[in-house]
Amino acid sequence: MTRPLKTSRRDFLAISATGAAVTVLPAGTEASTPPATTAATTPDPLDGPNLRVAVVGVRGRGMNHVRGLQAQPGCQVVALCDVDSGILARRAAECAAGTEDRAGFTVETTGDVRTLLERDDIDAIAIATPNHTHAMLACWALDAGKHVYVEKPVSHVVGEGALIVEAARRSGKICATGTQGRSARSVRDAIDFVHAGGLGKVHCSRGLCYKPRRPIGTVETPRFAPATVDYDRWLGPVGYRALQRPQLHYDWHWDLHTGNGDLGNQGIHQMDIARWALGFDSMPDRVLSVGGRLGYDDDGDTPNTQVTWFDCRGTPLVFEVRGLPRSKADQSDQWQMDAFEGQSIGNVIHGENGVVRISNSYSWAEHIDRDGVKRKEWKGGGDHFANFVAAVKADDPSLLNASIRDGHLSSAYCHLGILSHRLGESRSPEEVDAAWSGDAMASEAWGRMRDHLRANEIDLEATPVVLGRPLRVDAEGTRVTGDPEATAMLAREGREPFIF
Repeated sequence: MTRPLKTSRRDFLAISATGAAVTVLPAGTEASTPPATTAATTPDPLDGPNLRVAVVGVRGRGMNHVRGLQAQPGCQVVALCDVDSGILARRAAECAAGTEDRAGFTVETTGDVRTLLERDDIDAIAIATPNHTHAMLACWALDAGKHVYVEKPVSHVVGEGALIVEAARRSGKICATGTQGRSARSVRDAIDFVHAGGLGKVHCSRGLCYKPRRPIGTVETPRFAPATVDYDRWLGPVGYRALQRPQLHYDWHWDLHTGNGDLGNQGIHQMDIARWALGFDSMPDRVLSVGGRLGYDDDGDTPNTQVTWFDCRGTPLVFEVRGLPRSKADQSDQWQMDAFEGQSIGNVIHGENGVVRISNSYSWAEHIDRDGVKRKEWKGGGDHFANFVAAVKADDPSLLNASIRDGHLSSAYCHLGILSHRLGESRSPEEVDAAWSGDAMASEAWGRMRDHLRANEIDLEATPVVLGRPLRVDAEGTRVTGDPEATAMLAREGREPFIF
């Protein structure tokens, strides 16, 4: 099992990997001395007490962390960490240059987060790396006495989220989840309306992720990682495997070895809101998936089209993923996507008194009654980074809008949907009809998905969908009843030295 990081500083640095490119380094190979940390110039003075933050993973979302945290009063980003030396240098230069409306600032840089964790002058770690390293970095940072902001999904498999929850408990540090919809005023007001009974009895909570995703291409033989990337440290806790696709960055989302498909990428935001709307603070009782990677041939193995059904004490949560356009005719430069209740990405909560729609922008939500009349509208966003900083400065986890417990549960729902798919088998449309006939909402969603695939000229007899294995999960997500194979896949053994 994975375990907390407990080493002396000497051992801590000795196991650090080199900052130079190591494109192929099999598991078990000893790592060498860590890179020297690039020294910063004189820190920018800020009024009041400073919260000093290091951001880990700065190719994409991590730079939103840098900008969002640096903008908070009394908060200073002092270090960047990334295993891609080219990206790291570029982002540090961008910080120093500043923008028209923001002064530049200097940061230290390192390719190995472990050189930062025992430093007393760093208070918090913000994590925006690929999914498969989220839990490792969060647990390491918490056990090193740092507050943590970890991006969604907080884990790569179900059991990892529970390890972060436990690390936060034993460390007493603040640990926030990057599901920023929880800080949006419009979303919070809409959820309060649902919880107060505004919809009457809730019949179904639905998440939608109709987001255009094109094929990632194929390779005939495994490839090396880019020369600027320390691939051993990029892999971290997962087993060594040569690069099996054209592009390392971002396309790791569509490789189950490191990613969770769009269910756990974009979809985790809508999954979190869907579960929140139900007020359901537990694992689902049952899970069932139908879908596949359909409509193109590439090296990805995550479903690009999927409906997942969750039984939450008798109330269904239905989640829909679509990566293909409305139809084959829409496969032009700008794909036109399907919409349900006027939304392509968002949430719809169905109840006795109509529906509540929540937008993907987190700037508006609305209540539509059973006659199609808009009865309420809520507007307003929020600042998720400000909420994290406020909770840290108050040393009060109850102030967090998105706790690590909520992040763990919502991430786990995504992982369980993927697990059902991974353990499923190809089935005909008629067999899926029969399997899903017991729930009206699930059956209706499957019917629309089937029509969507036909509109994209996909022959479901020649390329059948995968009917997932039904899963019955215990309340804490530690066991799948009567299914030792699925239970074993809820956790993962790490590899040295990336144990947590």
